[in-house]
Amino acid sequence: MPRRPATITELAFFVCGILIIFVGWISDLFGLFEVGSSGAGHGLADKFPLRLFMTMFGVAFATIGIGFENFPQILSDNEAATRYIVALLFLADGSLHLYAFTDHLGDPFPAAFFAVVSVLQIAAAFVIPYAGLRLDPVWLAITGFLILAYVVTRTVAVWPIGTVEEVDPLGLVSKFVEVLTVLALWSRIRTERAARATPSDRRPAPDR
Repeated sequence: MPRRPATITELAFFVCGILIIFVGWISDLFGLFEVGSSGAGHGLADKFPLRLFMTMFGVAFATIGIGFENFPQILSDNEAATRYIVALLFLADGSLHLYAFTDHLGDPFPAAFFAVVSVLQIAAAFVIPYAGLRLDPVWLAITGFLILAYVVTRTVAVWPIGTVEEVDPLGLVSKFVEVLTVLALWSRIRTERAARATPSDRRPAPDR
C-alpha cells in the first residue's frame, strides 16, 4: 500500500506528544538543579515512576493522532502498522535517553552521548513512518548498538567512562523498548525479503 504524507491531525498529535515529553523532562531537569543533585549518578528511585509516566503519556498522545488518521490502514496493512510501532518505540526510547542525559550531567562524555542519541531517536521517530524500508537496517544498527553498549558498560569499565555503570530501572525499561524495536525491525526486514523473493520463486521454469 503506498505511503501518503502525514496529515495535519497526525502531525499535531505527534508534536504535542513530544511537547508533553519535553515538559516532563524539563521539569525533571529543573527539579534536579533545585535539590542540587546534578552529577549524582543514575535517576533516583522516587523519580522513576514520574519519568516513566510522562514518557508513556507523551507516546500515548502521539498514538492517538496516528490511530485516528490511519486506523483502517493499520488494520489492513501489517507493514504500515509495524512502521508506526517502530516510530513510537523510537520516540519512547529517545525520551528515556533524555532522562539518562540528565542523570549524567556531571560526566561530560556520557552526557554528550545521551544528548546526541536522544535527539537522533526523537528525530528518527518523525522520519520512520514515511521513509520506507530502505532505512530499516540503519535503525536496526542504531538500536543494536545501544543494546550492546548498555551490556558492555554494565560489564566492564570502558574508556572514557572509566567505571562499570550501575543497572538502573530507567536503563532496563529502555533496553526492553529497544529489544521490542529490534524484533519489530527484524520482522519488517524479513517480510520485505520474503516478498521480494516470492515472485522469482514462483516463476515457472522455462520449457526445454
